[in-house]
Amino acid sequence: MKILAIDIGGTTIKSDLYDAKGHSLGKFREEATAVSIEDQTNGILDQVLALVADYQAAEGRLDGVAISSAGVIDSRAGKVVYSGYTIPAYQGTNFRQAIEEERGLPLSILNDVNAAAYGEFWQGNYATDASLVCLTIGTGVGGAVLIDGKIHFGRQFSAGEVGYLPVGADRFQDVASTTALCRNYAAMTGQDQVTGRDVFAAYQRGDAQADQAIGQFSEALAQGLLPMVYLLNPDAIILGGGVMAQAEILLPKIKQALVERIESDFFLPERIVAASLGNEAGRLGAVYHFLQEHPGLSQ
Repeated sequence: MKILAIDIGGTTIKSDLYDAKGHSLGKFREEATAVSIEDQTNGILDQVLALVADYQAAEGRLDGVAISSAGVIDSRAGKVVYSGYTIPAYQGTNFRQAIEEERGLPLSILNDVNAAAYGEFWQGNYATDASLVCLTIGTGVGGAVLIDGKIHFGRQFSAGEVGYLPVGADRFQDVASTTALCRNYAAMTGQDQVTGRDVFAAYQRGDAQADQAIGQFSEALAQGLLPMVYLLNPDAIILGGGVMAQAEILLPKIKQALVERIESDFFLPERIVAASLGNEAGRLGAVYHFLQEHPGLSQ
């Protein structure tokens, strides 16, 4: 079985072929996303159609296309229903209609954070009916919720937009994103620009202000996670994003902050872990979603 998985981001589009068990067939490609912020246009649909055609020409028969994409995605209709400033003029793009009609292939598509959550669930050691909270921490904070092994999409497919949740007078992503961590450390030290690497390098040198900034970041994450834990009672919390490369530093601090705030250890999830699949999570999750949407094809 050959499933073409495509991960569409605001900067790059990554693709590869997979079998029905999620094994890569070694056909990875990466190219810049056809987006012009200046002109407020994109050529993503044509780019994806050309990509599918290239794979078909090189590989022969494909069984389907599985897409993970930024934006709010109507998985039933196969189209983008909302997108932010990073991909202009994306709303309304109908991948299902175009790929099924022009390339003759079945398609599944879902939001990239939901896809990453499915990837971690599928390839991780979780029960088939597990409930998970998955966060992607970066410029903002994205989220996905699995209940009994299935993504909860919500009425308008926007469930999991946890970055907008209120934390005190702020939004969750304003205090618990990598952007917030860097901004706070820069303010403490009087620097103009700081990266996450700068903060953790300073922490490793014993910098007290870096320790303070990371502590505040961890506490903000715990504060935002707390209502999710009470509301959903998940089996696990999975934390992803580039900053979680520092999981050895962050996870103990986040867990401790949760323990200090939670009513009782009884409410804590069994596992609080860093995401393990890196940039491949979205593609793997897209493949899993495709297999759920088209069960007959994997027989």
